[in-house]
Amino acid sequence: MEMEAKTKKRKIWIAIGIVAIIVGFLGINIWVNADESNLTVEVTTLKEEEITDKVLTQGTLKLAEEQTVYYSPDKGEIAEILVNEGDDIERGKALLTYKNDQLTLEQRQNELEQQSGILQSNSLREQHKEIDKQIEEDKENKMLQEEHDQIKLQQQQANIELEQLKLQKETINQQIADLKVVSDITGKVVEVNEQAAFTSNQMEQQPLIRIGSLDQLIVEGSVSEYDALNIKDGQTVTLTSDAIPDESWTGTVSHISYLPNDTGEMGMDDGTTGVQYPVTVTVDDKDIGLKPGFQMTMEIKTDEHKANTLPITAVQQEEDDNYVYVVVEGKAERREVKVGTASLKTIEISDGITDKDQVIIDPAENIKDGMDVSV
Repeated sequence: MEMEAKTKKRKIWIAIGIVAIIVGFLGINIWVNADESNLTVEVTTLKEEEITDKVLTQGTLKLAEEQTVYYSPDKGEIAEILVNEGDDIERGKALLTYKNDQLTLEQRQNELEQQSGILQSNSLREQHKEIDKQIEEDKENKMLQEEHDQIKLQQQQANIELEQLKLQKETINQQIADLKVVSDITGKVVEVNEQAAFTSNQMEQQPLIRIGSLDQLIVEGSVSEYDALNIKDGQTVTLTSDAIPDESWTGTVSHISYLPNDTGEMGMDDGTTGVQYPVTVTVDDKDIGLKPGFQMTMEIKTDEHKANTLPITAVQQEEDDNYVYVVVEGKAERREVKVGTASLKTIEISDGITDKDQVIIDPAENIKDGMDVSV
């Protein structure tokens, strides 16, 4: 009997424990549901601020004016390089000369042929005069007339040959003049590589002489067809480089090409083709501490305007729809909005709410349309 009483007592306590656990779970669930049914939220309203539209692209730092001279085997052998690396030169100054024995021979041959042609032409002219006198004395002589016509034809042919020789002389003289290579710009000789004249592989040919104007630098890059529509000459550009990450420089768009790159097409994720348009930025700063060839990031400011904005965390996205939650009479209400330019912290709102709406900042994941909220 005593054992049965103890067993009954143990079962009672177990039952009480189970009931207590169930009650505890029910209490927690009620508390959680109560908490979920009324969220405490932080709100904000639309704020007007200056919005800047920007286009980011990569580019290469270059000299604004640059001339590269390569060895031209068709001109002959290099006779003399007339400049040294570091020389300051003016436009039109001779850089190097070629030696071409074949052109010299052709020039001499042309001179001899012209002399011969002049002698022949003079001889035919005298014959023409003489036969003209004979015809005057014997106008009915058909043999004299035929001989006259033959001499006249030979004289015309001789004159044509002389004109051809004169044209040939001009061509040869131009080729000889081209044996002296001159500078197209005023600047500094930045490279002289005499070994480039001995490169046999034309595909790997190196510059023989490079000249550049160090007073002005540019950055050349390319942008997509969509960005090209918004880029115009004169727009402000911020330039940065990974080589000096803590510094930036200013520049100005000096050219946006009307035509795309011939080889600038890139495949897009959807299988279409993206066309790239060249853009040139003039560096406003004179001394930026970087050398031509450095890669730079161009941040092109394409537009500035005032707009209503929200913190970027307030805007949610579902497929192609953008929406926010506003507080209306103690409840969360979902509103679809139209967005514009976004920065790291804010985003432009062009439609969907007014400046009087209280918009929930960073809404919780479990928030729902119509849920009770406390501001």
